[in-house]
Amino acid sequence: MATTTRSKRKQMEQMTKEAEENLIQEVIEVNESDLDSNTETSHLVIQEESEIDPDYEVEDSHVLLQDITTLSVDISNINIDDLEAEFLEISKQSKQPPIKTTRPKTSWVWKFFELNKDNSKALCQISGCSKMLKWCGSPSSLSTHLSGTHGITKDIAMKCNEEELKNSPGSSIIPHNYPVQESLTKNVIGFVVGTVQPLSIVEDPDFIKMINGFDNRYKIPCTKTLKDRISKTFEVGKDTLKNQLIQVEYISLTLDAWSSPAHLPYLGVTAHWITSDFEPYEVLLSIEELPYPYGATEIQEHLIDLFYEWGIESKITAVVTDNGSNVKKACNEIGIGERIPCSAHTLQLSIGKGLDKIKLLVDKCKRLIIFLAGDKKKQQLKESQIHLYRQEILQDDELEKEVENLICLDVIKVNNTRWNSTLYAFQRLIILKSAIAMLKTTLMNNTNLNICKEGEKLEELYPTVYEWKVIKEMIKLLSPFEAATHLLSGVKYPTIGFTYPCICNLKDRLETDFTSLETMDAKHCRNAMLEDLTLRWNYPQELCLKGSFFDPRFKSLDFINSQEECNNIVNQLKEEFMIFKHNEQSDISIISEKNTDELRTEMASFWKKKNTKVAPIKDEFQHYFDVAELPALEEYDPYLWWSTNKINIQYYTN
Repeated sequence: MATTTRSKRKQMEQMTKEAEENLIQEVIEVNESDLDSNTETSHLVIQEESEIDPDYEVEDSHVLLQDITTLSVDISNINIDDLEAEFLEISKQSKQPPIKTTRPKTSWVWKFFELNKDNSKALCQISGCSKMLKWCGSPSSLSTHLSGTHGITKDIAMKCNEEELKNSPGSSIIPHNYPVQESLTKNVIGFVVGTVQPLSIVEDPDFIKMINGFDNRYKIPCTKTLKDRISKTFEVGKDTLKNQLIQVEYISLTLDAWSSPAHLPYLGVTAHWITSDFEPYEVLLSIEELPYPYGATEIQEHLIDLFYEWGIESKITAVVTDNGSNVKKACNEIGIGERIPCSAHTLQLSIGKGLDKIKLLVDKCKRLIIFLAGDKKKQQLKESQIHLYRQEILQDDELEKEVENLICLDVIKVNNTRWNSTLYAFQRLIILKSAIAMLKTTLMNNTNLNICKEGEKLEELYPTVYEWKVIKEMIKLLSPFEAATHLLSGVKYPTIGFTYPCICNLKDRLETDFTSLETMDAKHCRNAMLEDLTLRWNYPQELCLKGSFFDPRFKSLDFINSQEECNNIVNQLKEEFMIFKHNEQSDISIISEKNTDELRTEMASFWKKKNTKVAPIKDEFQHYFDVAELPALEEYDPYLWWSTNKINIQYYTN
């Protein structure tokens, strides 16, 4: 230990001696430099020689030597151990890596992060987070943290206020566990799909704000994730539906051919069936753009592919379509199920025949409606309505206060593809008749020539007394058709039983209730509709009549005027009932010899029924007639009736 100390002391003495020599050498060099400088300005030095202190250089040298001596004494007093420790610390610091230099912060993530002093880590600035992330020059880990922990993507960051996101109350909330997160995501998917929202809605600031208000622990999926999840959900749902359809015995289809606003042809296919508990189901199987040209062959190929894709080719009993020739031909050539024309669509064709008789009046009303539908005329029509209302309540101060809250009406435009829009347009014109007349007078009495011309144009479009009378009679004539269309367009109850009762009711009313029409135009319209109804529905489809018979509201078939025709239907149903009963009691071995495809027939469900003893055929058949017939009202559900009575009328239930 002593030897080591002596060695260190010798090193320090040597260092001190070298320091003294270096200082002396520096003094000499400084003096020589000063002398050289003085030589260049010697004439100034000579002129001021008397002012120079001759002892200046000597004294200055003595001061420097004295400082060196003092330094030597200080060095000799330094503790060797302390100095060694200081050397070691300096050595460690010299081995540390140099401070990183950073490139300009151009990424959007730096709105939410700050680098530490040595630029090696980034601190999240969002309120309550303070997460420190390692930074190696790439912002990818920072953006992952923002999207994964705080639900902030680049698009959201660009749209939202920076301080609002940083101070968001949910920014430091711990997300839900997987089961809860998954359940909430399914709800979001259901909302987006069910309300036909764009996928980008999950990145909309207002949507995010709303969801965070409901549950700030929920991590909202991005658009890409949502798209992938919807695709997977669709495939899972499709497989589930296929398995469900395997258990279904009979299916009816609805085909709907239509054109988009861009005039692209589409075909929608919807499947309908009822369960053993008489619960109705309907599922949209497909809605696809048809290839051009979309004739009967193209529709037929599309339908065949669709039937085999879903495995329902042997289960289809009926197909409801519009009256388009291409769709009718395609269904007839496929030969699967009985084609039934859509009753509401067929009814519209008959109504159209009647409206053709008053086409001039309808066109005039269309021009009047277009004239009154402009923004300026809307406001003027509103002012006329308010003025009329004020005239009616002139003596009532309390009602005068309600004028500001008065809801004024606009005209209703006619849609050529919806016949009932003509009815609604007529009804609104009758309501606005007085206001339109006042507006006409106001415009015509205006001193401004241009405004006066507008009044003259309105005068030309304004219906005559006779035309107003036709409009009123057409409203009465078309109202029963509106009620029938509403009934036949229902989706929560079977409509096939309504078809012929509705048509027969319309024909009876046209023949009896509207014989006293005063205007010739209304009479021509009535006659045309009655003639077309008779032509299109003169030969009722057997399937539709069966539907009416099995609807407890119309089982008596009293809507059929011919008693002979009614008896024929009942007798035919009795014969089928006997066949069903015979098949039920047939030998089981005969059934076992049939293959699976042959069992997919109209009789299959009856061969599999229970073994308990049932009442004789005539008793059960008579029992159905003995049960009181339900009122022919929409709120009475035939499905519920059959579900309640299926024990007593088992064969008909089948």
